[in-house]
Amino acid sequence: MTAWLLTFLIHSTLWCGAAWLGLRLFPGAHARLRETIWHTALAASLITPTVHSATSWDSAFWQLPMPAVIAAEERHSQGEPGHRDGVASVFPPSSEETHTAEMALPPGWLASAGTLWVVFAGGLLAFYFLRLGTLRRRLSEREPVTDPRASRALAALSRRASLAPVPRLTESDNLGSAVALGAGTGREICVPVRALHELDEEELRALLGHEVAHHLRGDPIRLAILNVLQAVFFFQPLIRLAAREIRSAAEELCDDWAASQVDDRFAMASCLAEVAGWVVRRDRRTPVPCIGRRRSQLERRVRRLMAGHGSPRASSSPWRRMSAVGLLILAPSVAPAVAPAPEAPHEDQQAVEGARPGEHERLRERAQPREHSSSTNLEHDNDSNQHENHEGENHD
Repeated sequence: MTAWLLTFLIHSTLWCGAAWLGLRLFPGAHARLRETIWHTALAASLITPTVHSATSWDSAFWQLPMPAVIAAEERHSQGEPGHRDGVASVFPPSSEETHTAEMALPPGWLASAGTLWVVFAGGLLAFYFLRLGTLRRRLSEREPVTDPRASRALAALSRRASLAPVPRLTESDNLGSAVALGAGTGREICVPVRALHELDEEELRALLGHEVAHHLRGDPIRLAILNVLQAVFFFQPLIRLAAREIRSAAEELCDDWAASQVDDRFAMASCLAEVAGWVVRRDRRTPVPCIGRRRSQLERRVRRLMAGHGSPRASSSPWRRMSAVGLLILAPSVAPAVAPAPEAPHEDQQAVEGARPGEHERLRERAQPREHSSSTNLEHDNDSNQHENHEGENHD
């Protein structure tokens, strides 16, 4: 598992870094293209390490060496160190290397690191579910909307988006911005109470159209997946960057779709400008899609709409999806494989022995006292035999 996480860290840095660099070079890219690039980068970050862990390392075009401490711990967890295929290794590690490895990290550190990762990821996931529970308590007193103009507008927008059944429409005093809740037959749109009193008909239609677009795209599920990825892979900051950029692109695309559903093309911009004054601090960390979290983001989106940059049909070519699928197919071959250093084969014994002259000198020095002791004992035995022979001759 640690080897997979190391590979994921390297690959996610490669893919998300390439996505960030490419979009920095082309800052005017359409929101749909930006969203596709980031989705492809996240998918490749998960696919390539999984494919490499299930296939041979040789399938990749290039390889990166696995850190020695991780490779040693992986071998230790799989079997006794110094053994290969059930046979004792001919080349045990030198005392200096063994002492360095023991001083660097204690045995079993990978298991401790894995436990720490699980604890942190579990804590962040628990915090995410806590935010969902807090939002549910905030909306516990919401009520169905009875305004007929809002109901008619939502029904017409749902027909255009082919949403069936029509999402449930509710209102709450504890919201500063409209939110999209649920999925499938449990879809719901909750709006601030003041939206029904302070927005004109076109602005209200634009507000509802924005939330309908979130349901049309399946953003409640997408945002939930992004939140889980951020919690599980908290050690990779580029995942958080990708999630932020995907949310930004999603808001722009929903603005474009809503603006295309109203007669006044500035109604969406006027709606956003009005909502910017309603946003409160607790809306910033809303864990579900909403029309606005921060006033600065709303102001930027207003300027974008006023400049006429919105285009719901831009970059909708099927070549965009085909290109993304093709990149994902080729990604495992392009991404580097993180492989442990190869072990020395048995036929290279002489070369390895010649590479360690100092070790042979130490062995020779250890053997010299034994040889000296043996020769001394042999000489003493010879002297004893000669003395006994001499005494026998004198007796005769």
